[in-house]
Amino acid sequence: MKFYIDQDGYSHAEADEEHRLIAWFLNDDVQGSLHGVEEYISWCEVVRNGELPQWKGTGNAHTVTIKPNGVEIFNEYTEESMKIATIAEFKGYLEQWRELLLSRK
Repeated sequence: MKFYIDQDGYSHAEADEEHRLIAWFLNDDVQGSLHGVEEYISWCEVVRNGELPQWKGTGNAHTVTIKPNGVEIFNEYTEESMKIATIAEFKGYLEQWRELLLSRK
């Protein structure tokens, strides 16, 4: 995946076909919100630590379900979904997005 800030100062993620729903989720749901990305990272930890059996939330275009055995991203418009094998992998994308957002400061 490629993360970058465009000439107008907006954050973007680009991905191959296999990972396009992750990029779409970051671009359309998390967007430039540092608070938003921190919340998703926090929910990853809550489920990973066993404080909750799972967490589910719907943003602008996607519903994210975080379970101990992985994360599902479901696009509410196209009804496409993808499964990310581990919470750690999903959290890694979020952490990269957070670093991008912090680099704008």
